[in-house]
Amino acid sequence: MKSTTKQEKHFRLKPFLFHRLAALVALLLVSAIVFTGCDNEVVPVGTETTQPANNHMPSTDNALNVGYSEEDSLNPFFMTTDINSDIVSLVFEPLFYLDDSFMARNGLAVSYTQNATSLTVTLDTTAAFSDGVQFSSADVLYSFNMAKESAKYRNELSSFSSAAATAADTIVFTLKESQRNAVDSLTFPVVKSSTAGDKDAAPVGTGLYSYNLSGERIKLEYNPYCRKPQPNIGIVNLMPITSASTLIHTLELGTIDAFFDDFSQGSYSQANAQTARTNLSNLVFLGMNCNSYGLNTAEVRQAVYFSINRQAIAKESFKNYAVASAVPYHPEWHVLSESEADISHLTLDYSSAKTLLKEAGVRGTVNYSLIVYSGNNFKVAAAKEIQKSLKNININVTIRELTWDDYVFALQNNAYDLYIGEIKLPGNMDMTSLFSKNSPVYGISGADTTDVAYAEFRNGNISIEAFMQSYLQNMPFAPICFRLGALFYSDAITPAADCDINNAYKNVYEWDKIIP
Repeated sequence: MKSTTKQEKHFRLKPFLFHRLAALVALLLVSAIVFTGCDNEVVPVGTETTQPANNHMPSTDNALNVGYSEEDSLNPFFMTTDINSDIVSLVFEPLFYLDDSFMARNGLAVSYTQNATSLTVTLDTTAAFSDGVQFSSADVLYSFNMAKESAKYRNELSSFSSAAATAADTIVFTLKESQRNAVDSLTFPVVKSSTAGDKDAAPVGTGLYSYNLSGERIKLEYNPYCRKPQPNIGIVNLMPITSASTLIHTLELGTIDAFFDDFSQGSYSQANAQTARTNLSNLVFLGMNCNSYGLNTAEVRQAVYFSINRQAIAKESFKNYAVASAVPYHPEWHVLSESEADISHLTLDYSSAKTLLKEAGVRGTVNYSLIVYSGNNFKVAAAKEIQKSLKNININVTIRELTWDDYVFALQNNAYDLYIGEIKLPGNMDMTSLFSKNSPVYGISGADTTDVAYAEFRNGNISIEAFMQSYLQNMPFAPICFRLGALFYSDAITPAADCDINNAYKNVYEWDKIIP
C-alpha cells in the first residue's frame, strides 16, 4: 500500500481529487465569516412581539392536552425524558431561540456584542415572571449556573467558563477561548432566581404558561405577564403518559392533542395526524477504525466517503426524517453559503472512489465489519444501505447488529472496522468535542491535522474553506445526515403548527381547538 507522509496528507490533494472536491468546497462559501458584534457594536438579532400585563384571561373552556411523565421532574434542569423536555418552551423562555438555520433570534435578549472571549447580552427587562416579579440579569445568572451543572445543558454551554450580571439589563458571558457564533448556544431556559434548586421544584418562568400544581391534575395556565400575544387557549392539561412509544396511539385516541418526536428511538409509525418538522443538530456519521487495513490511509477513508448514498439513507433508511449532508455541518446552517445546490449529489462518486483505492495500493476485494446498535431501526437500515453502496467499489461489508452494551464494548475495544454513530452538536455547530482527546467519536486518526485546522477556524484565524479542505483531505469520519424532529398534532388544531429547534410549540398562542 502506498505510504503518505503527514505533511503530504495535510498540504497536498491529488489533482483529480482536488478538482472533484472543488465544487463541494465552493458551496461552503460563507456570506460573512466574521464575529457579529465585534468592536462593541450592538447587533440586534431579532424581535419579539411584546405587550403589557393582560388581566383579560383567555378561554378556559377549550383546554389543550399534552403528555408528560409523572416519574420525571418538571424542573428543566433535572428533566431526563424527552416528553417532559417538550413542555419547557411552554413555560420558559431562553435568551435566544434558534431558527431552522440555527441562527439566534431574540427571546429574553434584545441585542448582544462579542469581543474575543467576552459576550455581552442586553436583556428585555419589560419581561416579568408569571408571579408578576420583574425579570433581570440576576435570574439569567442563576439559570446559567443551574444549566452549566445540568446533564441536559452542560454540553451546550461547555465553551463558557463563567457569567457576571453587570447591570439589571446586562449580563456578560466569558468564553474559555475565542469562538465564532457562541451566541447560538445561549438557548438554556431562564427561570426565576431560587426557584429551581431541586428536582421536585416547579420553577417560575416568563413563558406563555405557568405551572399550576393544585388539584388532581397538573395544569399550565396562561401567564398574563407574558409578552407574547394572548393565546386562544388558556389551559394546557398535562396528561400522564406511561411510555413514549404510546404517544401516537394516545394522540389518535384523542387523549392528547400534540407531542414532539425527535425519533431518537430510531423508529416511525404512520400517524393519523398533522405534522410540523424542524431541523436538529444531531449528526449521524460513519466512523472508521484508523487501525484497520486501508482505513489507516486518508485515500481509503475518502473512497468510503464518496461511496455513501446519503440521499437514499435520508429518504429510505430514516423515512424522510433526516437531511443528507456531505459535510459535518448541517447544510442549512446560517454560516454556510445560501446556495440551493444539493451538496450530497457531488459526493456519490464511485469512479473517484475506485481511483482513490488504486492510488492507495488497494487491490482486489476488501472485507470490513460494520457495527450498529440493533435497537435503532433507522441506523440498521442505514448500515444496509452502506453495505450495498460499498459493494460498488469492491468492499464487502459484514454488518454486526449489537445490543447497546455490546456496541459500546466493541467501540471501546477497537472491535470494528466501520460503525454508525451519532452526536448532538451544540446549536452553534461547535465540533470541539469531536477533536478533543476525550472525543466521543472513536477511530479519528491521531496522525491528521484536522483538529488543528478546526481550532484555527473556530478561533477565527482561517476561513471555513481552509478548514473544509483539511477535513476533506484527511476525512477523520464521514458525515451522513442530520436527523429531523416533528411535532404531531390533532386535526382539531388550527392553524398549522410552526415548529423550531428547541421550540416545538412556537405558535401555540395562535392555536384554536375545534370541539366536535
